[in-house]
Amino acid sequence: MGILGLLKKNRKNCGYVKVYSPMNGKVISLEAVPDDAFSKKMLGDGCAIDPSQGSVFAPVEGEVDIFDTNHAITFEMENGLEMIVHLGIDTVELDGSGFDRIGEPGSLVSIGEELVRYDLDYIRKNAKSAISPVIITSMDDIESIEVLATGEVRAGDLLMKVKMKKNGSIPNLV
Repeated sequence: MGILGLLKKNRKNCGYVKVYSPMNGKVISLEAVPDDAFSKKMLGDGCAIDPSQGSVFAPVEGEVDIFDTNHAITFEMENGLEMIVHLGIDTVELDGSGFDRIGEPGSLVSIGEELVRYDLDYIRKNAKSAISPVIITSMDDIESIEVLATGEVRAGDLLMKVKMKKNGSIPNLV
């Protein structure tokens, strides 16, 4: 991504990284996502959330990038963990309609910072689905992922615990 990519060389210890819910809604398995790229874990592993409100918050601390169409947000942590929060399914086709960017691409964010607001009713009516995958994409650096949350979650609730392979750094560790 950028700034944090230079820091990857300095990984020291393995440990667990906490990933918090980026939105309010119901946690569902990736297998239940109505898109093969996500349900078959082609992009990585994690879970998804069927949102109940149209705001997305940073689930980790790190460098953020927001797609031009505001339908997806990527994160890179200092320890090399990379993830994406994809807002709905086939929402790229909306070309930004229904989405309002709050965060600044390339900035360092803290857990809980609001990054994107969107019109949930508009997304439900105009996209294939509002279900939002929360995917760890740097799977080569991951030993295991444990989805801890079930049922309804609120933004900021503990969602997943990710065990980095040896040489991972320590921010946000359990």
